[in-house]
Amino acid sequence: MSDEQQDLSFEDVGGGGEDVGGPRKPGLFSGLLLTILKWAAIVVGIILVVVTVTFFTVRALDKGRVAQNVAAASPAYQPKEEPLSYSDVVENIRGQTADEEPATFLVEISIGYAQDDKQVSAEIGQRARQIQDLALKYLSRRTADELGPAYYDLIQDDLRSQINGVMTSGKVKSVVFRQISVMKL
Repeated sequence: MSDEQQDLSFEDVGGGGEDVGGPRKPGLFSGLLLTILKWAAIVVGIILVVVTVTFFTVRALDKGRVAQNVAAASPAYQPKEEPLSYSDVVENIRGQTADEEPATFLVEISIGYAQDDKQVSAEIGQRARQIQDLALKYLSRRTADELGPAYYDLIQDDLRSQINGVMTSGKVKSVVFRQISVMKL
């Protein structure tokens, strides 16, 4: 048997090395197309792995974090306002709150306006009773809790808006409390 193996030569003896069916046609999936598809699949796989790892890493880092609220405006960055002139012509405002068991409130306000605006100053003096009535009606619609310190800024802004609604010669710049007391009976 080993003699037979040695007698084998590399010449073609009629065994099937030739193309029997004619010239070969390029198929739908030629070698170049298969290589391109292979590399595209590898790139898509890498992108999926990177996106997945990034998603879970960010999610793990954010877990347990409490949202940090940043102040709307730092006092250091608030614009400086020009000094105002204040009018104290509105007398004490005394009334009852809108609670089921009403509380009594006593409020003294000062109305701020631009220093050189004599027309607004004169109009505030002329409308003192009307402004006092506006403030009384506004404050009487509030409960004792709504007249607490947490609401002072809101109350001042609302009063300023209402006063500006009746002013004709200009606008007031601020309403400040000289005193505010709420007494529950």
